[in-house]
Order: sequence, then structure tokens, then C-alpha cells
Amino acid sequence: MTGVFALLVALVVGRARWPGGGVSIALLALSGLVAVYALGMAGYMLYGSLVDKVRQRHRILGLVPWSGSEMVLDVGCGRGLLLHAAARRVPSGRAVGIDLWLAKDQSGNRPEATLANARAEGVADRIEILTGDARQLPFAADSFDRVVSHWVVHNLEQPMDRAQALDEMARVLKPGGWLLIADIAHNDEYVGHLQALGFGAVRHHVSPFWDKVRGLITFGTFRPGTVIGQAPTATISPG
Repeated sequence: MTGVFALLVALVVGRARWPGGGVSIALLALSGLVAVYALGMAGYMLYGSLVDKVRQRHRILGLVPWSGSEMVLDVGCGRGLLLHAAARRVPSGRAVGIDLWLAKDQSGNRPEATLANARAEGVADRIEILTGDARQLPFAADSFDRVVSHWVVHNLEQPMDRAQALDEMARVLKPGGWLLIADIAHNDEYVGHLQALGFGAVRHHVSPFWDKVRGLITFGTFRPGTVIGQAPTATISPG
């Protein structure tokens, strides 16, 4: 996306104009691309908010096996999209959600909203809500059978911070447990990091059709996918 805009800006500076002068051709093209991008993103986000998010959470969690008694951690749980769906899958387990509750990351991002949604979904008795940073999780090593995260890690702008968050998720995951990271960027980076930590069965799961559609309407800047991996059977000590 940045490259496309840079090229168009260069054309604008070059003052490519209609015959006889007037409005810059490149400026019109730039305006058109911005409009297409804005409309595409608005349409996708509306569809995602109203329809796809509920379907998406079941697809994400369905990528790994469940027994019904797992301890689950949702890192950056927000209002509980994955947290509550995970709680439904563990009738004899428990789901813990942790977040910094920053409004800039999600509107209405408050613990009270998450608890209200849990009551509405009938899982309030299976969840716990805490405040904390993904880069310094307040849990002992090997505490959870499943660790999940949805559209969170990319908010950490520095690669070092993203790596630290992944290290923490790996640390609190029990040997043989599963990690699921759904995100809109840096997925290949996550794959490489988990492989370096010794995770097995690491893969980047995408929907081929929707991945192409999203890539087209957002000029390749918005590519949702889910990275999953199984922790090694020995306790992980990030180095």
C-alpha cells in the first residue's frame, strides 16, 4: 500500500496533467484508490462486525482439539470474542481473559463489557477477567492448556515487543498445549518465532478465497490469518 501511494505521489509531483492543463491525472488516480481502499475496508469491517466475527471465532478454535476440561488463556481478550467461545468448549474447565483495556484498540473495551457479554452467552461462571500486559503475563509457567489471541499482537509496533509477547504465551503454555494467534499482520514472523522456540505442527491457516478478496480490496495491507502450533513436551525457556 505504501509503495502504491509513493508511486502516485511521485506522479503528482511530476505534474502529469490532462491535455490542456487542469487537474492532475495522478491526483485523480490517487483519490480513486483512496476511495476504493476506504470503501473496501469499511465494507469488510461492517461485514466482519455483523456476521463474520462469530463464524470466525468458531473456525479459529476448531483448528485444534478440545477435551472440554482445558484451562484457557485469551491474551488481549477485549470484549470476549474468543474468550467466551473458548469457555463454551470447556464445560469442566476455565477460561481466563487478560487485557490492558485500551479504548484505542477497541471501542467499549472495558472489563464490565466483557463480563456483560459473558453473562449474555451463559459462560460467566467459567471465566475470569484480569488486567495485564501480553509482554509480562502474570502467570506461572505451564499454567494453560490452550493460549489464544485475536488481532492483538500486531498492535505491538516493535518486533522485539511482539517476540516478547510470543515468548510469554509460550512460557505459560503447558508442554504439549496449543497456541492460536489470529492476526492481520506479521503472521509469517510468528511462524518463524514459534518454530525457533521448538513448537511442532506450526502452520499459518488462511481461507484462500477470502484472503485473495481482502488482499485485493486493501492492496495487500490486511491479510487475516491464524498461526497455530503445539508446544514441545519440555518446558520452554525463552532465550
